[in-house]
Amino acid sequence: MALSGQGVGAVSAEETVEVLTALLGVALIVALLARRLRFPYTLALALVGLILGLIHLLPAFQLDSSVTLFIFLPALLFEGAWNIEAPALLANWFIILLLAIPGLLVAVAIASLALHFGAGFSPIEAVLLSAIISPTDPIAVIALLRQLGLSSRLRVIIEGESLFNDGVGAVTFAVTLSVLLNLTQPGGATAGGQVGVVALQSVWLLVGGPLLGLGVGYVVSRALGHLEDPLIETAATFIVAYGVYLVADLIHTSGLLAVVMAGLLLGSYGRRVGISVSAREAVEQVWDFTSFVVSSLLFLLLGMQIGGSLSIRALAPTLWATLGVLLGRAVIVYGALLPYNAVARWYRKRRQGAPARGRPAPVPGAWRPLIVLSGLRGALSIALALSLPARLPDRDLIASVVYGVVLITLVGQGVGLRALLPRWPGLHDGHDERDGHEQHRTAPGEQSGAQPAPQPG
Repeated sequence: MALSGQGVGAVSAEETVEVLTALLGVALIVALLARRLRFPYTLALALVGLILGLIHLLPAFQLDSSVTLFIFLPALLFEGAWNIEAPALLANWFIILLLAIPGLLVAVAIASLALHFGAGFSPIEAVLLSAIISPTDPIAVIALLRQLGLSSRLRVIIEGESLFNDGVGAVTFAVTLSVLLNLTQPGGATAGGQVGVVALQSVWLLVGGPLLGLGVGYVVSRALGHLEDPLIETAATFIVAYGVYLVADLIHTSGLLAVVMAGLLLGSYGRRVGISVSAREAVEQVWDFTSFVVSSLLFLLLGMQIGGSLSIRALAPTLWATLGVLLGRAVIVYGALLPYNAVARWYRKRRQGAPARGRPAPVPGAWRPLIVLSGLRGALSIALALSLPARLPDRDLIASVVYGVVLITLVGQGVGLRALLPRWPGLHDGHDERDGHEQHRTAPGEQSGAQPAPQPG
């Protein structure tokens, strides 16, 4: 893993293994304590990592952007897409896409205004920073919703939005960074040429990744239908998860969206026609374990990265950035849900005789504040900040602001939600039975109070 130790140069393989083993040991202890306290263990891991980063108890190992983007995120995204309930996702597809695509772009615009006028960033730098901090990462929230037995439809909306807005946010970041670097180079493209390049790049990033994921997922699903070997079938899912990401990177399209679409197709269509009955349980157990290990390491390292990188200089811009993302989040949630609910109720009145599953379902009003607060930031934001080129003006300041926003949202909103959720009205399964066509499937780990495997964002 591309980790570096502060002041010691390159880290040997033996030292890396020692530190990773120690971190996994810490993660196991934290997970056991968090389950006993009914506290999201991913949030607990981040807090423990933050303390480790502040007191320098372990060597100052730092995340590398390639580690996060090429090792951690594909596994978490694929596992989340594999396990999400496809019928519930399809039943709520419209509101999820409203939040994930136009909603994310509106949130980027609002945060950009706050960063430009409040913190003094240039317009293009404000957009770049907003693209980094706008995608949500509600792993801790999803784990808590499962742990407390709250609405599975609400989980699907929050998780489905996060799966897709990660890819859209990464696309926005890539396009904006490309424009910024072009503008800072002597003899950059003309305005007309720049607009054309940006348009083509955006379309390819948004379309190429999903098409690649769907194509690979379909081909592999059909191929697995001719096999009945749990080991080979499990290995094939890993090849798909990382293979589509690598291929997407080679052809310069969105690897995140490719992984999400491949995971969705394999988890629904492939699980039904390709994965053999004898292999399904093995595949699910292996991916649950993989998700636990990857998310444990990731959140500990995230906490350590933030703890060792906080800057007083970035305090004021961080507060403006946090204000911008919170305001943007509130605007897109209420701005999308109010007209959506109005259309859903109008349609239900017109189609009263139609089957409930075929009608759009209003989102209960009690969910809106929770969906706003569920917009925590995490792994993707850190990875994008780490991937900023060294020659970028204000790179260190931008990265420090990202760390601050992740810390405030992850800890502040995460702890606040843990205190509020048990007493929040209208969140349990069955509350939206009539509106949401709720078909609750017991999530992994909900039996006997076990800690569920986390889901990405």
